[in-house]
Amino acid sequence: MQEEQFDFIIIGTGPAGLAAAIMAAKSNRRVLVLEKEGSLGGVCVNTGTFPSKTLREAVLHLTGHLKRKVFEDDYCSTRDAEISMAKLQQRLHHVRQEEHAIISSQLERNRIRIIRGHASFIDENRIRIEQLKGNKALEVCGERILIATGSQPRNPADVPFDHRVIVDSSSILNIESIPKTLIILGGGVIGSEYATIFAALGVKVTLLDRGDRLLKFLDEEISSHLRENFPKGNIDYIHNCGDFTIERTPEGASLRLSNGRKILADCLFFALGREANTKDLAIENAGIELNSYRYIEVNELYQTNRSHIYAVGDVIGWPSLAATSIIQGRLATMHALKLRADTFPKIFPFGIYTIPEISFIGITEEEARQRDYKIVIGKCMYHELPRGQISGENEGMLKMIVHRDTREILGVHVLGGGATEIIHIAQMALLHNAKIDLLIDSIFNYPTYSEALKIAALSASNKIANLAG
Repeated sequence: MQEEQFDFIIIGTGPAGLAAAIMAAKSNRRVLVLEKEGSLGGVCVNTGTFPSKTLREAVLHLTGHLKRKVFEDDYCSTRDAEISMAKLQQRLHHVRQEEHAIISSQLERNRIRIIRGHASFIDENRIRIEQLKGNKALEVCGERILIATGSQPRNPADVPFDHRVIVDSSSILNIESIPKTLIILGGGVIGSEYATIFAALGVKVTLLDRGDRLLKFLDEEISSHLRENFPKGNIDYIHNCGDFTIERTPEGASLRLSNGRKILADCLFFALGREANTKDLAIENAGIELNSYRYIEVNELYQTNRSHIYAVGDVIGWPSLAATSIIQGRLATMHALKLRADTFPKIFPFGIYTIPEISFIGITEEEARQRDYKIVIGKCMYHELPRGQISGENEGMLKMIVHRDTREILGVHVLGGGATEIIHIAQMALLHNAKIDLLIDSIFNYPTYSEALKIAALSASNKIANLAG
């Protein structure tokens, strides 16, 4: 057995690991990337972000979801019958293959060594690798090590997963056919996204939430508008669902609530929680500590309790977004290489790819009122937005939280077309403590979704003027 020395060892090729690897390589360090899966890209590319967003986009196109609003109501009404899981999976496979090729090219272009195999710590500097091909084990030594192994769906022992009828967020993409009925357990981001995607396909979805409202971290008005605009009215939303038992039946899946109600469906998707991928890393050999939620404990610079070992991305928990993981990977690497010591941005956007999509930045109306801020609310309803009428995506709204004395923008919340794109304009405004006048006095292309920002700012300005008068 031979032992190689590296300046930087990175475990995982998801967004966080890839960003870290490229940053280290461009700093002329000898970099090794370890990947235990047969394909590159981690959960983001293979079972999470890319597949779910690809599925959403394919469903919007194949069902003619938006064309129904542009043309007569029965336009494309027969197209749903032509859609199959095989057709959707074909599109998913194509996107994955393209992204795998891009990642491989980036690693090769930056002369980053990659070994495919299962990594486990021998001590705080040495790692053993059980290679995927062949029986040869390797030992490598890293001056600095970064853990970016991501997370996986939580699979409780009392849930009878067979990954055909009772599935999680990884196996939902591999079901053989589109079910007529679907139970989704979990009113978080993953559960809500898949609920609206399958509803747009014509599936009757029962969405159960242990909380008192859907996506409870959202502004309450945005959450309510999402429920009001569920695709085709195909989602039965049950909040405060309480305890339940799940059974696999000859006909499909059965769920019984504690109040005695029984729900039957062709398929059940369990989307209640994820857990960090640390089980097989033998991190105890390196003395690395986990927090109370079983995620790796890090400081604000992403150092573990071993200062030369860093952890980033889903393996450390919240916010568990691909976008934030990329930044974490770069920040951790810059600190490890003593290039810079920046901390994570305090202001950043969230994107939720439901149908219709959602994005927000800054505080909610509820948070502003809890803090006793003097605020006004500016709004633009999408059915009044020319771009929404033209595209057929006229469901939703843009809501702006504004301080009535300073006119400063405190938060922007969008439900509807282009939400995850136009939020970046709001992001720039919040980063520079901008007032609504910046948007009011600027010229926006017309007609665009972005114009909703200007309309909401004018709405807020008018309310401030009325209060002053």
